[in-house]
Amino acid sequence: MLRDIAMRWARDGHSVEVLSSQPSYKENRETPRQPRRERLDALTVRRVRLLREHGLPGTRLLNIGLFSLRTALHVLFGRRYDVVMTSTAPPVLLAWAASMATRLRGGSFIYHCMDVHPEIGRVSGDFSHPVVFRILQRLDRITCSTAAAVVVLSTDMATTLQGRGRDRRLSPLVINNFELGNGDPTASERNAAPHGDGRLHVVFTGNVGRFQGLGTVIEALNMVQHAKVDLTVMGEGSAIESLREQAATVAGAQVSFLPHQDVATARALIASADLGLVSLIGGIHRYAYPSKTMTYLAEGCPVLAVVEPDCQLSETLQGLRLGVVAPPGNPSELAAVLDRLAVRPAELHALRETARRKGAAVFDKETTLDRWSELMRAVRVHGRGA
Repeated sequence: MLRDIAMRWARDGHSVEVLSSQPSYKENRETPRQPRRERLDALTVRRVRLLREHGLPGTRLLNIGLFSLRTALHVLFGRRYDVVMTSTAPPVLLAWAASMATRLRGGSFIYHCMDVHPEIGRVSGDFSHPVVFRILQRLDRITCSTAAAVVVLSTDMATTLQGRGRDRRLSPLVINNFELGNGDPTASERNAAPHGDGRLHVVFTGNVGRFQGLGTVIEALNMVQHAKVDLTVMGEGSAIESLREQAATVAGAQVSFLPHQDVATARALIASADLGLVSLIGGIHRYAYPSKTMTYLAEGCPVLAVVEPDCQLSETLQGLRLGVVAPPGNPSELAAVLDRLAVRPAELHALRETARRKGAAVFDKETTLDRWSELMRAVRVHGRGA
């Protein structure tokens, strides 16, 4: 997605450089090393050499500091940039270092908050120490207060940033992600044909980790009375083994686990499902927005969201009739939703039809990129590069 944003800015006439590390999208997967410098379409990409981690304790933290330092030095002593943007990967330190360097060089800084840190790190345990948390939050507040623009993915995330005491005057700009793939023109045709076996086919794709709360979903499957559910979990993560053990106790449903697959395989599975599952533990919606939502809807698959009913995701799904919602941490409520859909096939059919007709347009790529173009104009780029 960041590449798409950079490419749009390049098409708008800006000179765009990208500073990155070597790609490492999936743990335990070999990724070929890329050139330290190359030209990708209209983008100049520079890659910083970091330490090889291989699970060594402390190395990841060293790499966060090293990359943040290299970025700040590049901004300070490289060519002069009118605008510098970083996201929240790695968290807090990168944005703070880049924003301070940009300020010293007289440029404008855009802070793209894909997640709200350090708050989400406190939930995960990464930043749970109170002193560490306070220091990191202080750094992030400085970054937000000095940025020309702070971009978040949802109104819930914006509210979280505004709720940090003196940050109430902060006005984050909400620009959500868009669907990353090119889509499959036959997806709607595949999804139009039901399985015809009287079962609810639910699919979950992506990271199977601490924030997903999939244990509650497995627990709910033991409580359904009318629904016959097939749940397919495609992905990898820290919670996968415990979920396998829990799923072995499920009597009234079939639970399958698939490893991470290529995009085409994952999208075909989504397009053939009755529901795409989005599940978050309580409160995570304040710090992040599940990007798998975009992929489900792009494939015409209605969404089963296990999230708070008053968050932006729930309001979008229910307001546009693109899915159903059950509260997190409440397996009986989720079981009731599944049972309702089982005995009301017309409701599920209506959701599927709406998702097929409208789902792909909800997070439209070009509309979103138009907003990024407007943002760049708003921070007054004057021709020396972005």
